[in-house]
Amino acid sequence: MAIEFQFQGEWYRVDTAQEVVALKKYLRAHAHVNEGSSSGSDAGLPAHGKWTSDLFASLMEKIGYLEKKFLAALLSVSDPIDALTVSRFFPDSARYEKKRLKRKLGWEGLLVLSGIQSGLVCHVRAIGLEPFDVYRVHISWKNGQRTRYFTVDPGFRFTAEEQGWPPKFLREALET
Repeated sequence: MAIEFQFQGEWYRVDTAQEVVALKKYLRAHAHVNEGSSSGSDAGLPAHGKWTSDLFASLMEKIGYLEKKFLAALLSVSDPIDALTVSRFFPDSARYEKKRLKRKLGWEGLLVLSGIQSGLVCHVRAIGLEPFDVYRVHISWKNGQRTRYFTVDPGFRFTAEEQGWPPKFLREALET
């Protein structure tokens, strides 16, 4: 005979009293995942959210160097980081001029960054996740100027650290 119980507004059904105890213990331990969430779709997920080492490895196989460098930049600092700062990690990609190559880090750098983000979004969706499962973008308006800030998903950060990511060559590339 099935046993039904309610936990934080959700109903669960198990077969034995031992399963009730075990499931309630699990739900209590992982209840912080759902705090502040607008939906219960993450119920029961582990602390690192949707990310597994296999999903992480699959994403890293699919994305190119610039996308990896973008993610390494996000992971290299504490949250949040503004888009202009991130764009400075891509000086070689932000060079435009017909006669002489000249370093420009203004809107051109942000344009390059948006192209990198677009490519990353395609790869993230190809593995069945959404961009917000990797990072979130927050926009702030101050003195009439818009600033985008990136916040890395805690589950993505946890899995990356667990995998020893970013690798040394990317960390070194960010320092130059």
